[in-house]
Amino acid sequence: MAYETEKPLKPKNVYIVGAHCTGKTTLIDALKEHFTPALCTEIFGTKTMHPYFLDEVVRLIMELEKRTADQVRDPIEGFKLQAHTLGTQFQFETVFNELWLLSDRSGIDPIVYAHFFLGSEASDRLVAMEEWDILRTKMKDGLVILCEPTNACWLSTDPVRVALHDLEEWRALGNAFKDWLDAQGIRYVPIPADLEKLEWRVQFVEGLIRSGI
Repeated sequence: MAYETEKPLKPKNVYIVGAHCTGKTTLIDALKEHFTPALCTEIFGTKTMHPYFLDEVVRLIMELEKRTADQVRDPIEGFKLQAHTLGTQFQFETVFNELWLLSDRSGIDPIVYAHFFLGSEASDRLVAMEEWDILRTKMKDGLVILCEPTNACWLSTDPVRVALHDLEEWRALGNAFKDWLDAQGIRYVPIPADLEKLEWRVQFVEGLIRSGI
C-alpha cells in the first residue's frame, strides 16, 4: 500500500500588525537576529533563503518627508500619508515578491489608521485602491500576527507616533485592527496578553511558522 509523503513546509509571508506601542518593531528586530540561515534550513530545508525583513514603511515616509505625528489626525495631510504608506507597502512587496517576507506592519495598517483618525470616507478610498486588493490577497495567503495593547507602560510618543488621548483610545485602536481584519476576511493570530517577555514572543512566532498555519 502506498502512503502519501508529507509535503515539505513552505515559508509564508509574516505580517506583524497592530496599534503602535504594542511591541511590533521590537519583535521584528529580535526576529532578525533569531532567524539565522541555520534555523531557516532546519525548518524548511536547504533551499530556503533567509527571510527579507521589511521595516516600518510609514516611519520611513514620515522621516523622508519631514512629517509630524499630529498630521495623522489632519483630514488632508493624514489621508495623503496613509495613501502613500499603502502604495509604498505595495511597491516593496512587489519588488520582493519572490522572497520570504517578514513585515513590520502591512497594507491594512494605513487603512485602520485612516478609518480610526479620519473616518470611513478616508478608509473607503483606500480600500478601493487596486494596491489594497493585491495586498489583501497576500495577507490572506500569509501569516498575520496581531500585537494588542496590553501593557500600559509601553504607551509612548515620538515624532512619528500620534499621541493618543488615553488608554481607552489606545485599546479602541487595537480593537479596530481586529474589526478590520475580520471584515476583510483575513485570518490572524493574536499574541497572548501574558507573553510580554521578548524571548517568549519570539518563540511564539517561531512556533507559528513551524506549524505552517
